[in-house]
Amino acid sequence: MLDQLEFLLTEALVSLRRNKWMTFAAVTTAAMALFIIGGLTSAYIGLASYAAQVESKFEMKVFVRDEATPDQAKALGERLKKLDGIKAVTFQSKKEVWETFKKENPGITAALEIDNPMPDTFTLTFTKLSKADDIAAAAKKMPEVAPKDGVQYQSEVQEFLDQTMSTIRWVGLVLGGLMLITGGILIYNTVRLTMIARRREIRIMELVGATRQTVWTPLLVEGLVQGVLGAILATGVLWVAHSILASLVRFSIPAASMSNFALGGTLFWLILAGAVYGVGCSYLAIREPKVKEIPR
Repeated sequence: MLDQLEFLLTEALVSLRRNKWMTFAAVTTAAMALFIIGGLTSAYIGLASYAAQVESKFEMKVFVRDEATPDQAKALGERLKKLDGIKAVTFQSKKEVWETFKKENPGITAALEIDNPMPDTFTLTFTKLSKADDIAAAAKKMPEVAPKDGVQYQSEVQEFLDQTMSTIRWVGLVLGGLMLITGGILIYNTVRLTMIARRREIRIMELVGATRQTVWTPLLVEGLVQGVLGAILATGVLWVAHSILASLVRFSIPAASMSNFALGGTLFWLILAGAVYGVGCSYLAIREPKVKEIPR
């Protein structure tokens, strides 16, 4: 068993050395593809985590019109709670809102000496930030809501997060997909070149009774090694890029910080993806019609 394993690995390594420049091109291209996909996936996960934190802190203010009675304001609160995407609804009377404003702006209120201009206010938090626009539109249609500027919230934050996450998804699909196709073609061609270079040896092995698995396995291992090497290289580049970016963030924004790079998890998933990718490309090359031996 060990002798057979040693034979298969040796054959694969010999093939890699024989086509070293094609192997180098295949490994680096696979690494670039995995780097793009891994980097954008990390960015998407980080942005999704940030969006989840924003959702819990994001608030919408709904102001009750001055003519509304306490019963109407209470009914408005009940209807707001039933809207899809609402996490919580809290109510502040106009007196409470005015007291809060005076505490936060003592100089302004002392200078103005005006009566309470604040309306009764509902504060809404969300389970899904993407629902904010729909909730705002529904709230504005409710008769108890102030007709002018009755709903206030930072719609720019929600739009920015949605657009950024959509951009990351599309860039990952397009660039990552193109690099995967290019790397796959290079791995495919490397395996086909190996089959051409060893066509006589393969034919002799078949004539003396070697099984198809014995002939194919070194070629599959060759693709596996290329994919794994690409994954290791991509992980190293990701780690360096993350370290540089974290240093720039700390230098530019001292109060900000980035999460630590998950080296072990990233390495595991990229190696797994690279191994499957390399074996798959090699299998496609092997499944092609056999390379005929050219008579001498």
